Amino acid sequence: MSRTPCWTGLLGLGLIAASALGAQAGPDSTHWARFRAYRELGGLIDDMRLVPQWLPDGASFWYTQGSPQDREILRVDVATGQASPMFDGPRLRAALTAALRGEPAGRGVPFARFAMVGPDLVQFELEGRRWRLDLTTYRVTPAVEPEAYSDALRLLGSERSRVTPHPFWQESFFGIGELQLMERLSPDGRWFASTRDYNLAVRATVDGRTTMLTTDGTADTRWIVETEQSSPWAPNGQRLFASKVDTRGVTRIPTVQWLKPQEELQEVFSARAGALQPRFAPHVVDISGRAPVALAVGETRDTYVVFLGWTPDSRTIMLAKYNRLMNRVDVLAADATTGETRVILTETSRTFLTNQHEVVSGADLPFTMLPDGTGFLWRSERDGWDHLYRYDMSGTLVARLTLGAFPVIEVVRIDQRAGWVYYRANGDPARPYDTHLYRVALTGGRSQQLTQGAGVHRVTLSPSGTHFVDSYSTPAELPRTELRRVDGTLVRELRRGDLGRLQALGYTPSREYVVKAADGVTDLWVTMHLPADFDSTRKYPVVEYIYGGPQTLARSLEFEAGAGTGQSAYNRALAQLGFVVVTLDARGTPGRSKAFHDAVFHNWGNYEIADHAGAIRQLGARLPFLDLSRVGIWGRSWGAHFAVRGLAQAGDLYRVASAEFPGFDPGGGDLYEVYLGMPADYPELYDAANVIRLAPKVRGKLLLVSGLNDTGTMRELAKMSDALVQVGFQHELMVYANTAHSPFGRVATYNEDLRTQFLLRHLTP
Repeated sequence: MSRTPCWTGLLGLGLIAASALGAQAGPDSTHWARFRAYRELGGLIDDMRLVPQWLPDGASFWYTQGSPQDREILRVDVATGQASPMFDGPRLRAALTAALRGEPAGRGVPFARFAMVGPDLVQFELEGRRWRLDLTTYRVTPAVEPEAYSDALRLLGSERSRVTPHPFWQESFFGIGELQLMERLSPDGRWFASTRDYNLAVRATVDGRTTMLTTDGTADTRWIVETEQSSPWAPNGQRLFASKVDTRGVTRIPTVQWLKPQEELQEVFSARAGALQPRFAPHVVDISGRAPVALAVGETRDTYVVFLGWTPDSRTIMLAKYNRLMNRVDVLAADATTGETRVILTETSRTFLTNQHEVVSGADLPFTMLPDGTGFLWRSERDGWDHLYRYDMSGTLVARLTLGAFPVIEVVRIDQRAGWVYYRANGDPARPYDTHLYRVALTGGRSQQLTQGAGVHRVTLSPSGTHFVDSYSTPAELPRTELRRVDGTLVRELRRGDLGRLQALGYTPSREYVVKAADGVTDLWVTMHLPADFDSTRKYPVVEYIYGGPQTLARSLEFEAGAGTGQSAYNRALAQLGFVVVTLDARGTPGRSKAFHDAVFHNWGNYEIADHAGAIRQLGARLPFLDLSRVGIWGRSWGAHFAVRGLAQAGDLYRVASAEFPGFDPGGGDLYEVYLGMPADYPELYDAANVIRLAPKVRGKLLLVSGLNDTGTMRELAKMSDALVQVGFQHELMVYANTAHSPFGRVATYNEDLRTQFLLRHLTP
């Protein structure tokens, strides 16, 4: 099936973009066309990563391929690997034409998703309505959803509304105010859990009515429930886990909503470093109306009480209680009826065990319950690498499961009947950031690597546990998707990304390099994005995208395209304007050894820029096409922090920086405590980590960007700008209304253009 790129449309976009950003001496209309096309990279690549959708039989799955105009939906039999059309295309389109009284759009299957609602009955949405298709007769009928069954029941609402989760707002306690969450359905399908007016609520699916489970919540002592990262419900659906939060004395940051008809003042909770934190009191709440049961976990001020899950018998709740510095954790088992608790496991660290991003907000929990409830797996860096240990419910170590100079990333599944643990790990010493699927016996022993090929492997195991679908890529190679048996045996390749249209537009593969950190010993990996018309005999300005925060990775590790790829897609696009764009993760970031990560402990701000700037200098010495007289840097949040550090600590290299939605002052948030300790104990570490103090050393060109409602860090932007004013440093400043810690919608587009124009103006390719 051939596809021809629309050159006229792409060039038109390029001319519009050039006009919008102002005429530049460097990029011409062709470069602008590539920039805009690369920004929507997923639309240029056919057959990207395959996402399997498992059918109820557990022995087959379906996936889509092709453009919306020519979409196919294929069904794969995992035993044979054979793919066949899920639908008879001509019959489907004929049936839809009759039902719609007009032919549906395109030439293929006009919908991308569907659900099996019966053995041979499919339900899907098309043209704003729900339809059902009988696969035996190919008869299409509207899915009946009466809005009311009688006048007496009119308030009950439609069936669709009753069984669909509704959004609700709940305080996040991360300095960003309330977040919109979705209700969580109970395992028996009877109730949706949420909060309302500071109290815990459940909504019945049978009639849509809401029942309040608590009534004592106030603005100072409110109930919250976890619904996004995990389910709070007991397996039997009779109880759920919730917390009552005491916010009295916690710092509240004022913020103004400026775009309303009348300005509105709001206050947002924010835990400053060393200041009072919210106090979380965990409870079990019974849907029958009994009084909530407080779990006896001891004093919870200056602690993080993290919900780990329920035991399969619904009698016990598993919790992790971290101290404020997160260098000690107690794994607790709480009786759901009495609230009594016992300590099962205690672990400590000289530095830190984890951080708030991973455990409190990211749900990267080191705990996995065995399916039968007799024990659990615990992921620990106690020997210098993240590995898996098996414990019974008394806290006795049953077996160490993994061993070696590599980190386990996550447990994918425990097949207790067959005796296997499936996990992802960075186990290739030659490529330490490649993530593969492995399995190891529940009794311990030698691990078996189940995936093959360089890159980050993302796997989906079949419900039956007999097969898995593996999709993997590198920064330069498009995803390949394979079907494998659970022992790693290849059944067949299902899909390989097609670069045809991208190559027709122009494409130079990204490159990976290895350099040394500032210590001269440690290897650092770099990903480099190049222009489509790259010419090694020319000189190119360099732009580095930096994050640098110690809780995540920023380097491009795989080929990302499509929705949600954000910075990665932008960085590839930016290269098309004549830049070389680099990303890397310095010491102090996760994904490698504990020693590599611990570089940040009590050491914030002393090594990061040395690592990053040193890497670029090494690349410049090795690669003559890099023009080290024109180097820029951009980043967001902690990336903005380190972008300004670049101008202050390596101003002879970095000439230009765009620092967006920045966090400059470690005293502004308790996120720093894990790495720096408490401010009263280590004031000198907080001073060293404060970028605002470096204002007299800032050189080059600087763009500062934030949002008026970025309550966590807007004050820091104001303080940095004022510090620069006081020393007479001219800089550019942009502040968006109705925007918090990250831009969205038109603000995001405007900010991207602002950044691009700024880089072009000062680093003209």
